[in-house]
Amino acid sequence: MGFFAVLAASLFAVFLFTVFGGYSLLLWCQQSLWMIVPPAVVLAILVWTFLKMDDRITVLQKRVDELEAALKNTEKPEK
Repeated sequence: MGFFAVLAASLFAVFLFTVFGGYSLLLWCQQSLWMIVPPAVVLAILVWTFLKMDDRITVLQKRVDELEAALKNTEKPEK
């Protein structure tokens, strides 16, 4: 998932949050509805970073599993 897809989803989520009661929680949003953009950008950066880290962790776990399998194959005792 690309960053702009995450940003669009974050904008939509923050907009829904603001419209359905979060408006009073985000006090500085009272000036303009455009002020939902900064929290959405921050949220998008966080989500995108976690998604990228999850991809890296998956790749590293696969590599560790391959190395463990190779190590297990080389450690078999000879009969």
